[in-house]
Amino acid sequence: QVSELGLAGDILAVPGDHPASRNRFLYLGGALHRLPSGLGGLLRAAPPFSRALLWSGLRDLVTPAGTGPDESAHAFARRRFGPEVADVAVDSLCRGVFAGDSRALSVRSCFPALFQAERRRGSVLLGLALGHGDRSAGPEAGLARRARAERWSQWSLRGGMESL
Repeated sequence: QVSELGLAGDILAVPGDHPASRNRFLYLGGALHRLPSGLGGLLRAAPPFSRALLWSGLRDLVTPAGTGPDESAHAFARRRFGPEVADVAVDSLCRGVFAGDSRALSVRSCFPALFQAERRRGSVLLGLALGHGDRSAGPEAGLARRARAERWSQWSLRGGMESL
């Protein structure tokens, strides 16, 4: 934990209502594309997506849960949300966060919350919305409680993540 390393005072938090939290971009095909945000953004098609992301969400709700012990992040996203979400969003995310290929990265290891949400509720969206229902994991750590109370969407450290 960041607190255990004595770095809690170096946290630079970005609250959810900050413009940097609401405006996300992808550089794809030689152009910068603003990613949809909020409900309105899900209801209409906007580049880099050819159709409204609402359809991808509906696909997740009707797709049976996987049964294997693991799969690639790309295969998981393709099965749950469709090829465009896998090719554009998940592949870009994996390249940016892990500097890796979504076809080679484990969804169970890289995105455990999504993997478990599907396993618990049969749908990623339902699993995330309804949670796991088990609050016996113990009390929330102070820094996590602060992040939730202040509604952080992201954070970094004053000296960068290499401080870890």
